[in-house]
Amino acid sequence: MENETRPTQNIPEYDFDIIEIIKEGFRHIDGVKGTFIAAFGAYLVVAVVLQILLAIVFPTGTPEVPNLLNQQIVTILSYPVLMPLMVGIIMMAINYSRGENIEFKSIFNYYHLMGKLALAGILIYVMTIIGFVLLVLPGIYLSIAYVFTLPLIADKGMDVWEAMEFSRKTVTKHWFKVFGLLFLLGLIFLAGVMTFGIGLIWAVPLLFLTLYGLLYRSIFDAFEA
Repeated sequence: MENETRPTQNIPEYDFDIIEIIKEGFRHIDGVKGTFIAAFGAYLVVAVVLQILLAIVFPTGTPEVPNLLNQQIVTILSYPVLMPLMVGIIMMAINYSRGENIEFKSIFNYYHLMGKLALAGILIYVMTIIGFVLLVLPGIYLSIAYVFTLPLIADKGMDVWEAMEFSRKTVTKHWFKVFGLLFLLGLIFLAGVMTFGIGLIWAVPLLFLTLYGLLYRSIFDAFEA
């Protein structure tokens, strides 16, 4: 669903409690765990196959002797395929939290935005890398600040730079809280991986439903009202 673009200088007011929103996220995953696992699994399969195919053309070297330039090329060339899939999973979480029925095949619904989403992914990647190379802290800041860029493009119809700036300015209001939320969700995801992947049945839908289904929607849907 695309809505009219909002001027980026009008930044929404919001606040949230990290622990409470994670608890709410756990309550939201009942009944949809399988759908999110299937969607995320499809994303991983496509990502792995794509990386293998691109690495044939652009050899990425070995762990001992990596070809850093080709690694960056492979990453960037994968974005036109992977970004729309990732947005499909993100939008599943947002739409589910809005009370809509969701289904696996909806993850393929955003390839009409391939150009915008790929460009956004590339710009975020490049600017974050530059931030890490310069002083590290700017890279950490930007990697968190741009977290809502992709759904703002797909859900609100924003242009790439407008979405990046709107996300950055919005997240900056409570950057440390958003960082804390992502950190805890990352730990839960890691715990899921360390339990032979079994914990991912809960960790994957929790991540998407908490960050996008709850936090994104509470910020940007309320702002539209």
